[in-house]
Amino acid sequence: MQTLMLWTVAAPFFTAGDEGDRWLDDLVDAPAHRFLKIPAAPARGGDWHRRAMRATPVGQWLRHWRQSARALAQGDGVVTVFPQLALTAAIQRRIGRRDVPIVAWCFNIGRFPTGWKRRVARFFLRSVDMFVVHSRGELALLRDRLMIDEARICFVPLQRAAIPLLADEEADAPFALAMGSANRDYATLYEACRRTGLPLTLVAARHALPAEPPPPNVTLRSNLDPAACLRLAQQARVSIVPLADVAAASGQITMVEAMRMGRPLIVTDAIGSRDYVVDGATGLLVPPRDPAALAAAMRRLWDDAALRTRLADAARRFAGESLSDEAAAAALARILDAVAARRKG
Repeated sequence: MQTLMLWTVAAPFFTAGDEGDRWLDDLVDAPAHRFLKIPAAPARGGDWHRRAMRATPVGQWLRHWRQSARALAQGDGVVTVFPQLALTAAIQRRIGRRDVPIVAWCFNIGRFPTGWKRRVARFFLRSVDMFVVHSRGELALLRDRLMIDEARICFVPLQRAAIPLLADEEADAPFALAMGSANRDYATLYEACRRTGLPLTLVAARHALPAEPPPPNVTLRSNLDPAACLRLAQQARVSIVPLADVAAASGQITMVEAMRMGRPLIVTDAIGSRDYVVDGATGLLVPPRDPAALAAAMRRLWDDAALRTRLADAARRFAGESLSDEAAAAALARILDAVAARRKG
């Protein structure tokens, strides 16, 4: 007889728990698993993710600590979302010696700790049963930098729910779009824009921008709400994701959302993009730090409507089949089955 497990789910964006938050656990169809969402304490200023900050502030760490403590106390197993909650849960499990399995979903580390911080992280993260990453390249990164056995790391593509249509592509004043602040190479994009002269709207935090002023054909935007960002993404003729560190996984949210909305993509060839964009099939990949190659891809996609349609349609189909909430929920169920069976054995 299969043992019923109660998994507590801790994510920093949970505010109402099972009464109002929606996540993948709501889509898991597995009788052996039940779920209880653990909401976080209200964030100061109402924003759980302070995007302008490069490091997690102390107050945010305390918020994660309290949330993971409640998750460990109430469940037979814990699912965390994002690395900070995984680390606080792992520390508390080792300190309290409570034998509760931990699944660290979305364990995407943009910048790995160094020195004593890395040694501390390695020690406590041994308490995590399974790490879920959103690019295959991260398997080797976690193995080499945090000494995590690859048997405890699983690749699941980042998912997004279907996105409602808010706007049509802008026909009278078409523009390309780049958005996001993590690991972006906007210096290369600036130079590509100078070479092409194509109009581009750039949405990013100030710290992500080059010190030099943008070319005259680049319009800077910031502090937009999610609906405004989605509207811009749907209005843009081309979506561009230029990445700086190609050994770091980043930009996937922007990529996946563009694909779900059926927008043609140009992305830097990096470990975080190869699992999503197939060059010439679901988008265009360009070499890193190569403004000439980026400019050529921009001009090619801008001028070829048939190519844009072909890439966008293929991206939408792929995203609907492989990057949906339903696909990720099925993967979560398989991981929980495997962790529960391993623990039982």
